Amino acid sequence: GGDDCYSDLRPTSNYLGVESSIPAVKMEKVEKLAVPCLPVGEGPHWQEDLQALLFVDVFAKKLRRHFINTGRSQELYLDDGDSATHVSMVIPVEDDPEMMVVALGKNLSVVHWSVDDPDIHTTKPKVLHTTTDHRFNDAKCDPQGRLWAGTMCPLDDKGKALEYNNSSLYKFDHDLVCTSWVKKVTLSNGMTWSHDRKSFYYIDTVAEAIYHFDYDDEAGSISNQRVLLNYPEAGLQDQRPDGMTTDVDGNLWVACFGGRQVICVDPKEAKVIRKIAIPSKNVTSVCWGGKDYSTLYVTSGTLRTTPEERAAYPSSGGTFAVTGLGTKGTPPINYKVNLDKLK
Repeated sequence: GGDDCYSDLRPTSNYLGVESSIPAVKMEKVEKLAVPCLPVGEGPHWQEDLQALLFVDVFAKKLRRHFINTGRSQELYLDDGDSATHVSMVIPVEDDPEMMVVALGKNLSVVHWSVDDPDIHTTKPKVLHTTTDHRFNDAKCDPQGRLWAGTMCPLDDKGKALEYNNSSLYKFDHDLVCTSWVKKVTLSNGMTWSHDRKSFYYIDTVAEAIYHFDYDDEAGSISNQRVLLNYPEAGLQDQRPDGMTTDVDGNLWVACFGGRQVICVDPKEAKVIRKIAIPSKNVTSVCWGGKDYSTLYVTSGTLRTTPEERAAYPSSGGTFAVTGLGTKGTPPINYKVNLDKLK
């Protein structure tokens, strides 16, 4: 990334040509995975037991799984009888490695997907819950394995909100009981928790803001909403916050839709401390993975980009592995749910 905060450091020798005792700065490397470029790739989730990246192909209503060590890729088409036009997230169920919760339009559903299934396969999802909101968008599990899922407004062809403040953030507990926690949301997106389990961070993309809440881990409750980072005020006027994750240092890594980058935010200082350039305009989400969680996987999309923009960035819509960041993440949390409720 040409404009991150390390770019003005030079490795191993100072300007007098004398060998320096400062160690070489390890620069990040961004590589495109051998998976198709998508209109919108989203919701990356690392499957440690498989060393595979799970993510959604939003408009194709497909789950995709890319096995990092072998290069194998699987696709699972979700046949819901055409009731939904989008799949927006996938999260594995804790005690059944072949069971996954997906958001398909208004429905939170469950599917089975095995590594033994054909590489291109179709399944019928089973509906667990239907929202009265326009549709689900992003979701993530809290440290106790409860599922938080947000909804979003309808958008026009240019991506402009057609309605405002009528979506919400919901929590599904271990028994699938749904409660509403944040109202008057327009486009629910990235969620992540602090390691001390005292803070919850959440994005409303249309509001161009990352929010900070107090989080009660035992109760699974959030309170005291305030703005952590406002994009225009932070000089990020031409882009919007999308998916988000936390590193071991407690910093937030945020995908910037329209910004060709992922930013790193120090939540204690409420400021951007690093920017990583991604060769795709619309960067959608991020997650940590790889054998020691030091790889940042980044999804993106070609949606609402011009032919000129795609020509300038031939990797547009790609899924990327970013290494050499000098930090890492922690394992993702799967949905800890009463399996009897899914049958």
